[in-house]
Amino acid sequence: MPMFSYKAVTPAGVSEVGRVDMANSSEVAGVLRGKGYRIVYIKELKGLGIGGRGSAAKSEGGFLSRFTTISVRDLSIFTNQFGTMLNAGLSLSKCLSVLEKQTGNKKFAGIVHSVLDGVRGGESLSQALAKYPDVFSHLYISMVHSGETSGELGDALLKMSTFLQRDYETRSKLKGAMTYPIAVLGFAVVIVIGLFIFVIPRFQSFLTQLGAPLPGPTKIVFAIADFLIHKGWIVLIIVVVAYIIYARWKKTPNGRRRSDAAALKMPLFGDLNKKAAMARFSDTIATLFASGIPLVEVLETVKGVIGNVIIGDAIGDIVVNIKKGESLAASLDRSGMFTVMVVEMTSIGEESGSLDKMLRKVSEFYTEEVDYMINNITALINPIMMVFVGGIIGSVLIALYLPIFQMAGYVQ
Repeated sequence: MPMFSYKAVTPAGVSEVGRVDMANSSEVAGVLRGKGYRIVYIKELKGLGIGGRGSAAKSEGGFLSRFTTISVRDLSIFTNQFGTMLNAGLSLSKCLSVLEKQTGNKKFAGIVHSVLDGVRGGESLSQALAKYPDVFSHLYISMVHSGETSGELGDALLKMSTFLQRDYETRSKLKGAMTYPIAVLGFAVVIVIGLFIFVIPRFQSFLTQLGAPLPGPTKIVFAIADFLIHKGWIVLIIVVVAYIIYARWKKTPNGRRRSDAAALKMPLFGDLNKKAAMARFSDTIATLFASGIPLVEVLETVKGVIGNVIIGDAIGDIVVNIKKGESLAASLDRSGMFTVMVVEMTSIGEESGSLDKMLRKVSEFYTEEVDYMINNITALINPIMMVFVGGIIGSVLIALYLPIFQMAGYVQ
């Protein structure tokens, strides 16, 4: 979900500048106007979510660094080392100086240098990091600010590092599970197209020389091969144009909403996506709430990093209900978007005063469930794709050899 910066004037006449994670600028404007604010400007900050995956951060560290990305792994290692050094007693400036020198990513090193300058100039760490929203997400800034407020910045950074690593692993596994069948299918399509373009024409020439009568299936195969050879570029153009149209549509608010809704309803993968979202939701709340951040602020942050507009909207409604005095568990149940386990464990956590611990257990459970489902899906897809590809190739080969079998029958 994109992040927006805004400047507005409160009903009291005070100028306020802030950042929020929402689906679009209209939603940001609606929230601000709902508070009675007068909007000065709303700007989208071009980021890619937690840790700025593949971000195009401000150009730091030279010309070549413009083409370098800052991965979640880079950020996780940086955060872990930062927290470890702070807990070892090093000063904030010393930690940043050391991290700048040992960071191999030139762009990241340039950003760390800028953050160091800001800290030396009197800014807090959270203020200095907030200048780079493409790299340090709202979630990250919230954790750092919480650590600064509580005096436990080192521990807050270590928690953030652990969270980043867990989230990265879950997202990577989910992405792998989603792209694996597409990759296998793409490979199969390439093989079949190669068969039609390079192999079948030779059979066609051979059978033509023999003067063998061609049965219907063989004629169909030859017609497909002839079309791909002479007009295959039309298919390629259609595929490319369709992909471009889909990619642009998906970036629109309506497209994002529909695609996210479909992701939760897809056969086989819908349940996987929902369980991954439950793991991310529970883990993020547990991490932030344990750091002393108020529940409403935690939920508003979670809304921006959950990765699904439909679930994000449900979290927005939950925030409204909590502000009206409803419990978190009751709000989760009312939304109908969260599993029974999430609702029940949240209820137990609220009653026992251990919400973060209960949700941590929920996160661990669903993370294991995601791993289990991914393994099962992979094991299921392999034989299905083999049968699918084998069926296509087998059908083509049978169609090619039918004329030869018929000729053999005539001879007999």
